[in-house]
Amino acid sequence: MLSKIIKVTIFVFTLLLLSSCSTMQQDCRSLSGDRDAYRNCMADQGNQNAQFELGMAAFEGEDYDRAIDWFKRAARPRASQYPAYLEGPAKSRSDIAYEEDMKPGLPGHNTALRMLVRIYEEGIGTPIDPKQAARYREMINPE
Repeated sequence: MLSKIIKVTIFVFTLLLLSSCSTMQQDCRSLSGDRDAYRNCMADQGNQNAQFELGMAAFEGEDYDRAIDWFKRAARPRASQYPAYLEGPAKSRSDIAYEEDMKPGLPGHNTALRMLVRIYEEGIGTPIDPKQAARYREMINPE
């Protein structure tokens, strides 16, 4: 009898766990009454403006690690034409990331790119890195 209760408990727990692991995107409109929750939802789903706003909020709160993370997400170009695995082998993991960022498609958020240039040029919350600053500047003016 005890083993049956344990099995049923494990089954119910598994069902609850699996139901919370949804691959569908949340409808952010249901959160429209809570501005912060709505913005977080939109940012998690790839909205560049929401990602930029979260980056600015973190930057103003001097949480520079979080700001850089959100700015990088907002700055990433969207919808490249071909997946990376069709374009030949990459030399290293950093090459993969760089090539992903530089693929043609919808441009990244310009102001987020400018903030990244400023952060890396001035060393705000991170060591000064002219190479990273140049990388993001190149993404603003790709030609």
